[in-house]
Order: sequence, then structure tokens, then C-alpha cells
Amino acid sequence: MASFEYDVPDELMDELKKLGDAAEQIASRMINGATPILEKQVKLESEKHRVSKDMYNSIKSTKAGPHKSGGYYAIVRPTGSDSKGVRNMEKMAYLEYGTSRQAATPVLTKAINDSEKEVLGTMQAIFDREVGK
Repeated sequence: MASFEYDVPDELMDELKKLGDAAEQIASRMINGATPILEKQVKLESEKHRVSKDMYNSIKSTKAGPHKSGGYYAIVRPTGSDSKGVRNMEKMAYLEYGTSRQAATPVLTKAINDSEKEVLGTMQAIFDREVGK
């Protein structure tokens, strides 16, 4: 599956860097606060195309964690397999990119684009709250 990212405004990243060690905790809180927004949007877009509830019900987000190349991240994705053994992430990939028999329906791309403003606004609000302590 491809990686999708939000571009956090440079000003916010610069402010985080100034916080030193506290930045790691604040970045995790920002990501954890914003991830449910993306999860909700991915479910909303996926629901339009569901054949069964397996993939839709399996969409989950992780908590923020450190990335091996630096920074923090979280993942929103389908997990597990359906009763026939088909991985739910595989179904999402088929929707997003299509197959030889199915046109691409970029549900992840749409969910990310549609939630970007709210995600970034939530991250900024959490940053402002945390720095204001």
C-alpha cells in the first residue's frame, strides 16, 4: 500500500523544533488527536463501496509512534481478513488502485484530501493548548 502524508505547515514544524525534548510528546498528542478524524473519513468513503462489512469494520488507527527515520507517525488502515481469508487491506488496495476488472476508486486519497483542513486544524489546536500550559 502506498504511503499518504499531510504536509504540516513549516511554521508549526519550526515551533515544534524549538521545544526540544517536549516536542516528541506534543507531536504524539497532536497525531493521536487528529488520527480519529482521518479514520472517520476513511470509513465514510469506504462505506460507499462496501460489499460486506468486513473491510469497513476492520478500519482502525494506531497510536502515534516514532518513525525509524525520525519524527512520529500513525496509521489508518483495514486490518485482518474476511471469512474467506481475503485480507481487508488487499480489498482497500483494489478500491484505491483498481484491478484489471475494476476501475480505481481512490477512497484513501479522497479521505485524506477531504480531512486535511480539519486534521491540520486539530493538530494546531492541540499544539497551541500544549504550548500554552
